Amino acid sequence: ANLPLGATVETPVVVDGAGIHPVHVGALPEPIAELCRRETTVAQLCVDAAAEGSREKALQCLLLDPVITDIETAKKILDDYLVSYKEYLPQFWK
Repeated sequence: ANLPLGATVETPVVVDGAGIHPVHVGALPEPIAELCRRETTVAQLCVDAAAEGSREKALQCLLLDPVITDIETAKKILDDYLVSYKEYLPQFWK
C-alpha cells in the first residue's frame, strides 16, 4: 500500500489443498516502508547497471550499501567483481 507500484516484496501466504492464498497486511509501518523503498531503488539501479553495462550505476549501487563506508573500497569491490565475472558480464567491457 505504501510501496512503489511494481515493487516486488515477500508477503505471507496460506497454502492448503485449495491453493495459495495471500494474507493482506496493509500498509507497512513508515520506517519499514522506507527500508523497502530503499531496497527497491537499489535493486532497480543494479538492474539498470547490468542492462546498460554502466560502471557508474554499479558503483552507485554499492555506495548505497550501508556496510560499504568509502568510495575506494566500493571501487575495488566493483573492479574485483567485474574481473571475476567478465565472461558473464561482457556489457561492462565495451
